[in-house]
Amino acid sequence: MDDRHYLIGTAGHVDHGKTELIRALSGIETDRLIEEKQRGISIELGFAHMILPNGREVGIVDVPGHERFIRQMMAGASGMDVVLLVIAADEGIMPQTQEHLEILTLLGIPRGIVVLNKTDLVDEEWLELMEEDVREKLKKTVFQNAPICRVSALKGDGIEGLRKEIEFLLKEVESKNSTGPIRMPIDRVFSIQGFGTVVTGTLQSGTVSLGQELAIEPGQIFTKVRSLQVHNQKVKSAGAGQRAAINLAGVEVAEVERGTVLASPGVFRVGKILDLSLLNLVTSEKPITQRQRVRFHLGTTEILGRVHLLDQEELAPGQEGFAQILLEEPVLAASGDRFVLRFYSPVQTIGGGKILGVSDLKQKRFKQSVIEQMKIKDFGDPLDLLEKEISEPSNAADLVKRLQISRDELEGRLNSLEEQQRLEIMMDDDVKLYWSREAAEKWRAKLVEVVNDYEKQNPLRLGLSREELKTRLGIQWTNHRWQTVLEQGAIKSYYRLCGSKVQTNQKTDMPLKLSKRLDDLRKKWETVKLMPPDLVSTAETFGIPKNEVPDYAQYLCDTGEWTHIEYFYYRQRDIEEAEENLTNFLKSHGEIGVAEAREIWGTSRKYAVPLLEYFDYRKVTKRIGDKRKLY
Repeated sequence: MDDRHYLIGTAGHVDHGKTELIRALSGIETDRLIEEKQRGISIELGFAHMILPNGREVGIVDVPGHERFIRQMMAGASGMDVVLLVIAADEGIMPQTQEHLEILTLLGIPRGIVVLNKTDLVDEEWLELMEEDVREKLKKTVFQNAPICRVSALKGDGIEGLRKEIEFLLKEVESKNSTGPIRMPIDRVFSIQGFGTVVTGTLQSGTVSLGQELAIEPGQIFTKVRSLQVHNQKVKSAGAGQRAAINLAGVEVAEVERGTVLASPGVFRVGKILDLSLLNLVTSEKPITQRQRVRFHLGTTEILGRVHLLDQEELAPGQEGFAQILLEEPVLAASGDRFVLRFYSPVQTIGGGKILGVSDLKQKRFKQSVIEQMKIKDFGDPLDLLEKEISEPSNAADLVKRLQISRDELEGRLNSLEEQQRLEIMMDDDVKLYWSREAAEKWRAKLVEVVNDYEKQNPLRLGLSREELKTRLGIQWTNHRWQTVLEQGAIKSYYRLCGSKVQTNQKTDMPLKLSKRLDDLRKKWETVKLMPPDLVSTAETFGIPKNEVPDYAQYLCDTGEWTHIEYFYYRQRDIEEAEENLTNFLKSHGEIGVAEAREIWGTSRKYAVPLLEYFDYRKVTKRIGDKRKLY
């Protein structure tokens, strides 16, 4: 098992069975507070871990569902790789489920599973109706294409199937960076007698080790790792994606608050002004206005601040724009972090987005240079932005229009990419096509993978047709551009083109059973010369199923061993011999009829006539009345 670590989380309305579900998956009780047990709802974050069918251990975070504990929910959602959206089968999607959905969308949680829980309380007909209703209501959300798993957490029904679905989804998850600087938002702080201060959280990046020097930010409180636990087991180190409990040396509990961050000293910026790409939710009933006071949620922290809009008078529901948040307290943040905004009063989620950086200054509104800088921060360095834009072959005219820059500016950036060997250029007739080298290499690797898989599954077909390959790769280019790009790749020997088919460079091993059947056909055709038998009936005597016969014949034609003429298949060497005999006869006699052709070929009229017409088509002969002459 590799070193990648993942975190599974729950979301959903209060009392829909999130805690019970985690107990069924892990065997661990996550409600730890007396008040939680008495009231039957989660108030604080709960943590557990489970073993997937492949043996991988993953962490689980149970977040509160009640509307008054949304802050804790957002703290738990930070760092999740897969979210289980728990919906009670007897109630369906409730208001808090909807708010959780919006928060997960704003936080950019990439993958999820809809868990239809409490199936033991309803019948099959109701379940079908509920699943249809849930699927309809999840349209245009991050869960619109998510799988739905039916379970009864209380009885254990469907739990194993859910484990397998989680394992399958995690195969697509990109692991967090364990080699970079350490960053762990703190979600719990407590003291253990004889040990001192302990903090817990999910490592977003880096690897923590015993004895390592770290800082608590904001505040620059320096500390050392005294001891370390993962899933209640002492360890020497913990990597990105893992839940960790860290015993800190030289720090009092009163010095640390939930919402602060344990980080590598001097790496991340801390500030009170953040540049933002901001979205006002479609479901929000009000616009976000200039200087509006909001609750700003980032990781495990909540801070009050005011919105400073940069490119709009106000941000209407469903609109996006650039802004700054002017916070009342400093926060540690990095470009790319996701955040959530809630109204100050009444408290409800209104929007969120992406942090573009920590700023030293409050920027002027509606200033074009400021907006341009925000765009670059949002989309990256100008060269990175261009490289991202040419993830598919594009001409200069298209790029100028999409990027809204001058032709000279575009050419300057393209030249820079070319000098850095980050660009491929090819000709589409007289027009240059530009393609990011990285994207082109990934695309060709995918192409070769698709063709290679096809060749392994269909060894008789000698490659995949160009049109079928285009469909499988989801190509939307014009056919002319598709053929141009395909042929350029073949010229550079990334793969081979053979007529209408695309082939990999490596030879596909023919399975023994197929190889024997081909040899049986070859041996039979050696004996029949220019009077081949019916292919289907003959092939069936060698154990070849009727529906597979065309594949065997096509393989022998594609390899150049056979030639298909009208209804018959001939050996290519027999056709070549027939052509030689025909031309020799015509050189001596000047013309030939069907009767003479039958005689020199030793065949019947049934075969002689199609053969003569074949040689007419090949312009070996020319028909004049009932006779043929050399063309």
